[in-house]
Amino acid sequence: MSGRSFVKGALILSAASLICKALSALFKIPLDRYLIGPDGLAVYQSAYTIYNWMLAVGATGIPMAVSNLVAHSGEKEAADVRSSALWLVTGVGTLIGGLLFIFARPVAEFIGQGAPSFYSIRVMAPAIAFLGVISAYKGYFQGRGNMLPSALSQIADSLCKAVLGLGICAVLVGRGKNIAAAGAMGGVTLGTVLGAGTLLAAGKKYIDLRGRPSRSMMGRIVMMSVPVTLGAAGFACIMLADTLTVQRILAGLGMTAAEAKIQFGYLTRAFMIYNLPATLISAVTMSVAPASAEACRDGDRELLKSNAISAVRLVLFISAPCMLGVMCFPSQLIRLLFGGGSGEPLMYTGALMLLIPFTQVLSGILQATGCVWKPIIILGATVGVKTALNYVLIPLIGVAGAPLGAAIAYAFACAAFIYLFYRHHGFGFPIGVIVTPLLAAGGGVLCGKLVNSFVSGNIGFVLAIAATGAAYLVLAFLLKVVDPSMLRKK
Repeated sequence: MSGRSFVKGALILSAASLICKALSALFKIPLDRYLIGPDGLAVYQSAYTIYNWMLAVGATGIPMAVSNLVAHSGEKEAADVRSSALWLVTGVGTLIGGLLFIFARPVAEFIGQGAPSFYSIRVMAPAIAFLGVISAYKGYFQGRGNMLPSALSQIADSLCKAVLGLGICAVLVGRGKNIAAAGAMGGVTLGTVLGAGTLLAAGKKYIDLRGRPSRSMMGRIVMMSVPVTLGAAGFACIMLADTLTVQRILAGLGMTAAEAKIQFGYLTRAFMIYNLPATLISAVTMSVAPASAEACRDGDRELLKSNAISAVRLVLFISAPCMLGVMCFPSQLIRLLFGGGSGEPLMYTGALMLLIPFTQVLSGILQATGCVWKPIIILGATVGVKTALNYVLIPLIGVAGAPLGAAIAYAFACAAFIYLFYRHHGFGFPIGVIVTPLLAAGGGVLCGKLVNSFVSGNIGFVLAIAATGAAYLVLAFLLKVVDPSMLRKK
């Protein structure tokens, strides 16, 4: 595996992520627009935020730690890593899921939703036990450079969530939005079960050796996974902070509980749209981390530098047009997807489409190459500053203050990560790698704005999206935003 490039694996996971986000849109947009509305979506999101944090731990952070261990191991030791991770995380997940099921009501009270989210939390709790299977097998396959099983698992999970989640919600909507939101959460749980089953089936096909779990290996996994998990959970922590604070702040400003819930639903819409580039870029992080660990182990500085620059190129190629497009067309996008509502939170959320993925990729490379705790300190400070800014900005500009505070905090985090990366590895990123995607995206958005000025309404906006995308791809090709030679690497 020496000299392995991460790019093809990243493309496989990115393609799967794109399919998954399309399925997620087919799930959440009808959920909001036709079934439970923004207030029901706020109930669903309160429970999903807990699941999302567990997902960051069990299906992102721990797999990255496992993949880094596997990338450094032979076949037998890699099998032991997988088996140890499976026993460890499934056991912990079962315990946490059981406690959430039993104590769903006090947890719902703590996050400020009370009885409305009690049912959704209880339905979600069993899914956490199955995240152990997902984390162990995803980490193993990605550490061996095989991204296909993880991609198939993601698609199976999302397809099940979209079909069964909407179906169950539609059947239960007559019993009230709180029960219907729990039905939608049932689709998430069943999707997690199917995703775990897909990876187990892949294990029977691709894995010959059966590993032996050991306490020492579990200890190594824990020691490696704690900092990686904290780094991977950065945005999940922001969502959790908003779940805990935004509605309380709005209520303190004189809003009724119902009004605050609707405003939080608008914020949930904005974060839902944010997730498209973030999910695609997480595939880059999951792929580049083990490849960087291997290059660092082999002392191949040139490969490490090449992979880091390629990762940043891919991140900006995806996120730059998304950021500028969302910031320039927030109200049109909300109207097209949800039929109306405030677009202001989305305008500020657009900046996060570039800032957070950029920090995630740099954090993943740094942690995989031995700089473990400094990225955590930066991300912890970022979440703290963002949470404090909620109390300053929300009273001034409303719920849009939550994403604006996050954008301000992450802008400083990006600068800190660039400096830390240079200090740790001794090289930075060519200015053209950062500037040219922004120039190409800016040109694409200007074309979209021109089209939208001549044709209004949803049809005009769809045409503007098409014009933006076409112009961006042409400009990206001319400016060489992505180097085609990356795709020819093994």
